[in-house]
Amino acid sequence: MSIAWNEVRHAGELDAAFALARAQQRPLFLYWGAVWCPPCNRVKSDIFARDEFVRRSASVLCCHLDGDTPGAQALAARYGLRSYPTLVLFAPGGGEITRLPCELDGELFVDAFDTALAVHASGSSAADALAAALSGARQIGANEWSLLSRYSWDTDEGRLLAGRELAATLLALVRVCDDADAAARLGLHAQLAAAGKGVDAAANADVLMAIFSDARLARANMDILCNSGVNLIKFAGRREELAAVLSGMAARWADDFWLGAPDRLAAVRLQMRLTRLLTSTQGLQQQVRDRVEAALAESTDPYERHTLVNTAVSALNDAGLSAQAEQVLLAELPRSHSPYYFMLSLATAAKRRGDMAAAADWYDKAWNAAAGPATRLQWGVTYLNSLLELSPHDAARIDQAERGLRADIAAAGADAFEQRNLAQLQKLRDEKWLA
Repeated sequence: MSIAWNEVRHAGELDAAFALARAQQRPLFLYWGAVWCPPCNRVKSDIFARDEFVRRSASVLCCHLDGDTPGAQALAARYGLRSYPTLVLFAPGGGEITRLPCELDGELFVDAFDTALAVHASGSSAADALAAALSGARQIGANEWSLLSRYSWDTDEGRLLAGRELAATLLALVRVCDDADAAARLGLHAQLAAAGKGVDAAANADVLMAIFSDARLARANMDILCNSGVNLIKFAGRREELAAVLSGMAARWADDFWLGAPDRLAAVRLQMRLTRLLTSTQGLQQQVRDRVEAALAESTDPYERHTLVNTAVSALNDAGLSAQAEQVLLAELPRSHSPYYFMLSLATAAKRRGDMAAAADWYDKAWNAAAGPATRLQWGVTYLNSLLELSPHDAARIDQAERGLRADIAAAGADAFEQRNLAQLQKLRDEKWLA
């Protein structure tokens, strides 16, 4: 049993999919991603492979748009897609119901998906709920609050915010929210969006403690806490106490059989980062090393393994085990479906060691191994920028890289100047590349 994906190979196919959704009066679920993207691979292994989600997917029209498909970047600009992955649920008429966060684990994602469909069935959407909540035009229900609290603010691209400032919008929602669970999650988003500015540290400590010490509430926000828990604590008072409580929760998640291996390892990494707030990480180094080795030894699914390796390398580096992180990366290259992604991490590792020649070589290898027009353009820009930084006097190598990048731009065609591709070219800070 698997999802019946409609693979979008050109703009006409996506137009046809929207027309079919309208004719069948079925919502359309759009997945925008890339082969090399670790969060995309996590979504594939932890969400799209889950039986509960596969069953629910039968009620909607599922479309997959790969960022390396010819013309994909122009389509992405049309629909406000940028970050990989972006997950959008559209109404049959084409309007957005909501954008779903890729960071949720499979169980919570299925629940968020069900909520989105229920809100749509009631005649509402994230945009309708936001407008009603901010204006006070009507009292919104629990499902609508849940929809807003689990909206993918990181991939909004101005679709829902429509010019509103994120932190102010989230704080306004918290003030009028009458659903405790939704208010807690919206509050966490608001703190991160405001980067702690204007936050009462003492009061914030009480808010965070209420979340960290509640097993159910902490679990519901595990994605935020694993990714940003350390930053949240930095915005509050009583840091040692908060770190200790959240570390205890992370320990439970690290041993939670029902979570995917990457999420369990992310919890281990969180434990280590919390410890670093208070003391040396030396005592946790062996634990991190053991957990990484065990997780990699058990992982066989290529999608899960890709994101697992990425998490493992981050955990090892955070623990001060950079040599072990490099060993993991080197061992993974022969078996990875997108080794060029890990070559960038090896380049970063070489820079950290002060071996600039090796770093430039890894950037070069990564670019040469990269596949797909958008991917090659992104990796080519990264390589050229690395040469300009690391080997500014190597005119011959820089010239060769420029000629190669020109060829990649030509191969991408008009799509080279759309969405993610355009953003990459702008990193070169030279108008000649945008001509």
